Amino acid sequence: MPTATQNPAYVTLVADTDTTLTLAANYGAVEVVLIANPAVTQFNTTNTAITTSTLTDGNHAVSSTLPAKTVRDESGGGPTVVRLRSSGTPTVGVYGS
Repeated sequence: MPTATQNPAYVTLVADTDTTLTLAANYGAVEVVLIANPAVTQFNTTNTAITTSTLTDGNHAVSSTLPAKTVRDESGGGPTVVRLRSSGTPTVGVYGS
């Protein structure tokens, strides 16, 4: 599980793979931004595995037409956890605030 020691954190996703990114602190909100190689990317802050690259209920999405989205952190009392998955290999920035 990648752990970010700084905010923001950057990760290049592996296609069709659930990626867990744990930030260094607990944040009230999280912004996910496509940085490079844009592809539809779904994510959540509930620490729930994303098992398919097809958009599913309960997950948020960013894409080339909506490259950034800010959502409430629902990780609970510990460090903020963001789960991400894409059918492509985008580089994504994750910002806690």
